[in-house]
Amino acid sequence: MLNLLLSLFIAQVGPPSDPDAVAMWIDDLGRLTPFGRTFDVYIQTGFDPEFSYPDGSPRRPYMIGSTRGNESPSKSFGWAIEGPMFKNRRPDYLYPWYDNCIECIEYDQARTTFGDWVLPDGTVLPCSEAPNGWDCVQANPYQRWGYLGAKFTPVNWIFEGPEGCCPRLGDLVDLDYAWCDSWILHGPLGKKYGNSSPQYRYPLVQQQHKDLMDTPVLKYWLPYPVGQVPFQQCCESPSQIDYGDLIRWDADVDWMSEKWPGSFHIARFTGPNYFSSGGVVRFACGNGHPCDPAPYSVNYYPDNSCPSDLNEDGTVGFQDLLQVLGDVSAFKYHPQTNNGFNAIIKVLSEWGDC
Repeated sequence: MLNLLLSLFIAQVGPPSDPDAVAMWIDDLGRLTPFGRTFDVYIQTGFDPEFSYPDGSPRRPYMIGSTRGNESPSKSFGWAIEGPMFKNRRPDYLYPWYDNCIECIEYDQARTTFGDWVLPDGTVLPCSEAPNGWDCVQANPYQRWGYLGAKFTPVNWIFEGPEGCCPRLGDLVDLDYAWCDSWILHGPLGKKYGNSSPQYRYPLVQQQHKDLMDTPVLKYWLPYPVGQVPFQQCCESPSQIDYGDLIRWDADVDWMSEKWPGSFHIARFTGPNYFSSGGVVRFACGNGHPCDPAPYSVNYYPDNSCPSDLNEDGTVGFQDLLQVLGDVSAFKYHPQTNNGFNAIIKVLSEWGDC
C-alpha cells in the first residue's frame, strides 16, 4: 500500500508552470521560527476560459477526495503529515473550542427533535428525549459540524443564552499569532465573505477525520465503488452521506488568494517534516461548466535539518537570535504560551555550525 500511496505524489513547490492547470502546491515561507519551516498549501484552478466562470475568475474548489462510481480514470486519495506540528496559539484548554464551551454543550444536550435513532445493534432511542439527539450527532462519523475535538480550524464558540438563544460563532481573535501557526483554512484568517451580511467561512471535515492534524496522520482510501456510498441518518434529519471527501469548502463565495491569483489558500503548517496529498479536486457544478473531478498530487519534505538557522547561512548565531528576540518583543508569539521563551532557548541550544 505504501508504494501505491507514494506513486500518487509528485513534488510541487511553488506555483505550477501552467497557470491554468489544476494542482495542489506548496508556498514555502521559510524558517520563521526555530520550530521548523512554515508553509502554505494552495489549490490552483487557473483561468482557463473553458473552465473558469463567465467573468473570467477561476472555479472555486469544492472538495478533495477520491473518484467514485464509474468516474474514469479512477484515482485513490491520500493525505499524510509526519513530524511535530507547531501551533502558535492559546493552549487547547484555553481556546474557545466547542469542547470548552460548557454552556454550548449543555444547550445542545438539552435539545430534542422527533423521530427515532436506531443504533447498530437495533436499539431504538426516541429523539424526543434528551440527550438522545446530542448522542446521535456525536456518534455520527459523517457529520461536519457541532462535534467535539475539531481542532483543525480557528472557530470561536461562544454562548449568549438563555436570552441569546443558543451557541454561535464569535469573531476570530488573536490573528496576529497566525503568522507561523498551523490551521486548515478557508482563505485567510479573519476574512468575512458575502455582501449583505458578511460572515466567516470554515472548511467542513467529517467527524471521522477530526484528527487530520494530529501528527502523524495518514488518510488513505481507494475509489468509492458504485452503489456503496455509506450514509447515516440521525432522527428525522437529512441523511449525511460520505462521498469519499476529506475537506469540503463553501463554493458560493469568492475566496481566491490575493497573493496568488488563480489559487485558493487551504492550509498553513509549521514544523512537520513531511506533507503529501493526492486525489481529485471537485467543483460545484452549474453555469455550463464541466463537473468532472481534476486529479492532483503534491509531496513536500521541508528542510528542517537545522531549524534554528533562520537565515539559512549554515550557522546558528547572533542574526538568528536577534530575529527571535525581535519577534518576541513584537509579541508575535502568543503570550499565553511559552513559545517565545522556548524559541530563544532553542536557538541558544543549537548555537554554532549546522
